[in-house]
Amino acid sequence: MPRQHAYARALFLRLLGLIFLVAFLSLGVQVLLLFGSRGLLPAAPYLEALRPTATLWETPTLFWLNCSDQTLRAATATGALLSLGLILNLAPFFCLVGLWALYLSFVTIGQDFLSFQWDNLLLESAFFALFITPMGRRPRRPPPPHRLGVFLMLWLLFRLHVESGAAKLLSGDPTWRDLTAMVTYYETAPLPTWIGWYAHQMPRWAHKLCALFTFVVELGAPLVLWGPPAPRVAAFVLMVGMQISVILTANYGFFNYLTLALCLFVLDDRQLGWVAQRCAVPLSPPPARPSSTARTQLFAAAALLLVALSVVPFLPFLSSRAARAARPIHRVLSAVRSLNAYHLFASMTLIRREPVLEGSDDGATWLAYDFHYKPGDLDRAPPFVAPHQPRVDFQLWFLLLGQRTTPPYFDRLLQRMLTDPDVVAPLFRRIPFPERPPRFLRVAVYRYRFSGFGDTAWWQRDLLGTSRPIDALAIPPQGP
Repeated sequence: MPRQHAYARALFLRLLGLIFLVAFLSLGVQVLLLFGSRGLLPAAPYLEALRPTATLWETPTLFWLNCSDQTLRAATATGALLSLGLILNLAPFFCLVGLWALYLSFVTIGQDFLSFQWDNLLLESAFFALFITPMGRRPRRPPPPHRLGVFLMLWLLFRLHVESGAAKLLSGDPTWRDLTAMVTYYETAPLPTWIGWYAHQMPRWAHKLCALFTFVVELGAPLVLWGPPAPRVAAFVLMVGMQISVILTANYGFFNYLTLALCLFVLDDRQLGWVAQRCAVPLSPPPARPSSTARTQLFAAAALLLVALSVVPFLPFLSSRAARAARPIHRVLSAVRSLNAYHLFASMTLIRREPVLEGSDDGATWLAYDFHYKPGDLDRAPPFVAPHQPRVDFQLWFLLLGQRTTPPYFDRLLQRMLTDPDVVAPLFRRIPFPERPPRFLRVAVYRYRFSGFGDTAWWQRDLLGTSRPIDALAIPPQGP
């Protein structure tokens, strides 16, 4: 009897709706700070600068029509409503199309703040899910998804793991090759958790075992996704275990939750039905899918094309010559962000350099601003924040990773702190100048490291240097 995935499809679509809901709610509380008319990377001037040369295909966003503050807010609310529709199985196919188009619209204007691999994964998951989503206003007991649609979902899960594992080896990072990558991972993660602090205290041999486990999961487990039941269940357990360990030790927004949802397709209806039976959850058997040669031929053609195209974004890791030859195709794919390469932590950061923003009225006494989520106060435990992703806190992790120029959003952040502090006030849990902005700002650069057992604080830090004092006139103009 062929494997069927009706139960996995039904559960996955509801989880995908829940993840979209979280993504749009998370974006909604930040959207004006990020892209509003007074935000850090305003959408209107960004699109206006592109208008003379850009096409809709190169810059696919609904915000060409309007990107006012009211529209940005309304778009996040619309995304939340469409997410509820997907969760409640109300016209799921059309809700999914709307969610894909709306999130792509935000990603297109997102610049630095929506450039992460989990934003790509959400778009690609939604795109591939269109091949398994039933039509109709409220489909009840639809037949199982076509096996080639399920293949595409597993192909995405396969690529997510194998490309990430291969990139670690192909990048040439010595810490992955000698299995020491995890020695500094927990304290250098962009937004670690307090459980990550405990994981960091493990002995060196345990960190090496964690690195080896990563390779087993990313390069070994995917090889049996289409194999017999027992190896598939083992692969499922390994993949789920790895994602839970990441959720416990660091904050990567909705990424790990989405990966967990994709893992459902490793299990077929018999296995999920067995679990449901043990949990006393009644499941009705789905009706048989009517055979259709034409439908199968259409699915096969789509699958062959998508599998071939999905290799293109990863070519830079394999062959620079092939990557150059495929550059026109890559340029088209990168615009819609629905066929992507995945290279999670291909190169490790060994030292945590943390920017701390400080203000002063006299240029002598400096007081620190404390962000809600990024490391700052040494006595504050690294918090749990996922699946919400605080985009500014997360982006600041990249600020001191060798960029030659200061990114525009950071210049504008400093500018807003000095001239329009109400806009950026939600970023901070402690503002040392609550009544009026300080006369000067500076950036102090510290090396942060986790403390050890017996220390009273969670962090230790050493001052590496400070920028010159900055006033509003010294900051380059950044537009509205």
